[in-house]
Amino acid sequence: MALYIAVGSAQASDLHALWDGQCGGCHGHAGDFARQALDLRDGVVFGRASGQKLDDFLVRHNGGYSPAQIAALADMLAGQMGRGPEFRTHCGGCHDNAAQLVRDWVVRRDGVLVGLASGQPLADFLHRHGGADEVSRTQIIESLNQIETEINHR
Repeated sequence: MALYIAVGSAQASDLHALWDGQCGGCHGHAGDFARQALDLRDGVVFGRASGQKLDDFLVRHNGGYSPAQIAALADMLAGQMGRGPEFRTHCGGCHDNAAQLVRDWVVRRDGVLVGLASGQPLADFLHRHGGADEVSRTQIIESLNQIETEINHR
């Protein structure tokens, strides 16, 4: 987690702000991009089309990124590859961007994600909101937990 703190710029301390500001204009949402364009081999992220290691590519891509930024982006994208598109499927109609939803509406209290307005745990709230089944709700909460960590560099 020290990587997130060491990243450098104020924008980069929120990993999703870095993605949105530097990558999203061409590549769209991080999760969609990761699942469609990247492969994970023995814990290393590769570009599907090029076969090149992401770490090597990002040294030069878009002006280049620092080693800490590259490591953080690779970790974030690898995490996205391991998750399905449940947020997009069940929440995307109203909430376009999971990172922005977390920034605007969610806080972590005693290790649990809760709604800012209600103070209610998201896991409880999602039983009545969004129409996802238990498996999808669990995956959505896992994704939001990871995103909250990446935004707040825990």
